[in-house]
Amino acid sequence: MRVLENGVYRDMTAEELERETNAPQPSFKERVIARVRAVYSVDDELAILRQRDAKPQEFAEYNALVERIKEEERG
Repeated sequence: MRVLENGVYRDMTAEELERETNAPQPSFKERVIARVRAVYSVDDELAILRQRDAKPQEFAEYNALVERIKEEERG
């Protein structure tokens, strides 16, 4: 496996590879949240949820994104 370090790619050392291999993998929930956060901040998400009746189109777009992410993460 290669890593980018100071603008240069190099192979991982055996120790780095061992740590990477044994590192706990994020849960389904953690992966979904991380991907949602890439698009919506917590404040933005709360605003959309709070205004779901006032702005149904915006809520529908948000909800569709979250459902698509969940489906993709389920594999």
